[in-house]
Amino acid sequence: MNDIILIILSVTVFLYILQTLFIYIGSHRLNYLQTKSLPNISVLVALRNEEKTLKACVESLLRLDYPQKALEILLINDRSRDRTLEIIEELKESSPLIKTIHIKKGIKGLSGKANAIAQGMEHCTGEIILVTDGDCQVSASWAKTHVSYYTKDVGLVGGFTLLDRRYDQTSLFGKIQSLDWTFLLSVGTGAMGFDLPLSVLGNNFSFRRDSYEKVGGYRKMGFTIIEDFALMKTLLKHTSSKVLYPIDPNMVVYSYPMPDLKSFYHQRKRWSAGGKEVGIYGKFLMFISHFIHILLPMTFFMLNSPIYPLLSFLCLFLADFYLLFRTTGKVYRRDLLIYFPLWEVFYFAYTIFFAPVLLFPTTIIWKDISYSWSFNRKMTKMLKHR
Repeated sequence: MNDIILIILSVTVFLYILQTLFIYIGSHRLNYLQTKSLPNISVLVALRNEEKTLKACVESLLRLDYPQKALEILLINDRSRDRTLEIIEELKESSPLIKTIHIKKGIKGLSGKANAIAQGMEHCTGEIILVTDGDCQVSASWAKTHVSYYTKDVGLVGGFTLLDRRYDQTSLFGKIQSLDWTFLLSVGTGAMGFDLPLSVLGNNFSFRRDSYEKVGGYRKMGFTIIEDFALMKTLLKHTSSKVLYPIDPNMVVYSYPMPDLKSFYHQRKRWSAGGKEVGIYGKFLMFISHFIHILLPMTFFMLNSPIYPLLSFLCLFLADFYLLFRTTGKVYRRDLLIYFPLWEVFYFAYTIFFAPVLLFPTTIIWKDISYSWSFNRKMTKMLKHR
C-alpha cells in the first residue's frame, strides 16, 4: 500500500510540474503584433450597488490618455438599491464623455452583468468595447494599450488585474489575495500562449463590436454568469477572430481584495462554480491542482517516512514560485513575492476547501441574485432576486 501511494504521489507531482512548465513556456509565446490606430471606443461599466467605489472608478476613466473625440464612457445602472443612480447622474454632469442608462427590466434568459452589457451595447457607438467594473480603477494608458492589440484579425483582448498597489495600505490578507490573482492569471495567460482559452477577467477585457454582433451578442449566447468567458468561447468557436491575453503592465486594472474570509468564500465559491463550464484542458488543470493539494497533506500520515511528502511539497513550492517570479516581474510587482510562503499555505487550504464545489450541485449568491449549477456542470437558472 505504501508503494502504491508513493507512485500516485510521484505521478501527480510530475504532472503538476509538467503543466507548470507548460504554462511558463506559454507565457513566453505571448508576443503579439500591435498597431497605433486609435478607433472610436466605448467603455462599459456595469453597476449594481457600487456607491462606495464608483467615483474613484469614473475619475480614473476620465484620466484616460485617449482622444476625447473618439471616447465615450457608458455607466449602466442595473437596478441598484443604494446611491449608485444618484451618483452616476451627478458624474454625468461633470463630463460630456459620460453617458448613463438605467436598466429597469432584464432581458429574458440573461444573468446580471451579461444583461447589463447586452443592453449597454444598444446605447454605445464604439468600434472597440472596453469593459471594467465599478470597483476598479484603470491606468491612464489602459484604453490605448488595449486598442493597440487590435490588429485586423483580433476579436477580444484580456488584461491583468491586481488587488493592491506597491507600498499601499492594503492589509496582509489583501496582499495575499493580490498574489493569488497573479498566480491564477499566470495560468490563464500561459495557457493562451498555446491557444488554450481558460478565462479572461470580466473587469479588464475588450472586444471588437463586429465580432460581438457576428455571434449575436449575449442575447444569443443566453444564460451565463461568467460573461467574459462565454464571449471568449463563443468568438473562438463561431468566428475566425483571435483572442489575446498579453501580460502588459500598461493595461493593468486595480480592484479591491475581499475584506474578510466570508466575502472571499462567496467570491471563490462563485468562481469554482463557474469553473465547471471550462473546457477539457481547464478541467484537467483543476483536477491535478485539487488532487495534489488534497493528497499531499494526507501522505504525511499515510507514508512511513515524511521525506517524500516534504520533497513533493518542495517541488510544488518551487514550481509555483518559478511561475510567479516571471509574471510578477512582467507587471513590475515582484514586491508581492515576500508574501509567497503565506500564499502557498493559503492556496493549499482554499483549494482543498473548494474541491466539493466542483463535484456537487451548487447554489451561489452574486450581487443579491442566486444562481444554481446542476450535476452536469451547467448553470441551470437564476433562482431569485434577494
